[in-house]
Amino acid sequence: MRRFLIISNSVDTSKPLSLNSLTGYGRLDVLCRCISSAFFLSNDFRKDVILEIYFRINGKILEIRGDSVRGINPDERAIAGVLKRIFKEHPHPGIRFYPSTLEGYLEGQSPLVLDMKGEYSTLMLKKHVSFIIGDQIGFIEENWQFFSKLPKFSLGSHEYLSSQTITILNYLLDTL
Repeated sequence: MRRFLIISNSVDTSKPLSLNSLTGYGRLDVLCRCISSAFFLSNDFRKDVILEIYFRINGKILEIRGDSVRGINPDERAIAGVLKRIFKEHPHPGIRFYPSTLEGYLEGQSPLVLDMKGEYSTLMLKKHVSFIIGDQIGFIEENWQFFSKLPKFSLGSHEYLSSQTITILNYLLDTL
């Protein structure tokens, strides 16, 4: 299974969510695009992906498993509707929402941290199928404290959107 962890530094899951203003909710639109990029193909759905979002403000993780999730569509508003129910603690097949610390989550793992100063190597991609990606803010100093011992991976000299990064990584992993 491929595993993507998005660090969300701006979304507060305890605030009321309006489906008419996703950008006003700490850029939930960015996370909805990441979910769509992680799982949806033109006429197919990736079952070999686990997408996790760490909500730094709330100390919670949202986990979506491609092999068991049901009832999500690729558009941002539909995904946000599912998230709105999840944030209110309504269960959804294939999705968990639970308290965790970033340190606790990373314990015993060695994912690749997406960093422009990292290195690009197909050998790294063959060894690792777990990636940490920043949101529209990127990583804050607090995040880097946890990432100091983790390997850094770069997609080159351009800074891509989080959702584009997931698409590129899925493509690269598909070609190995």
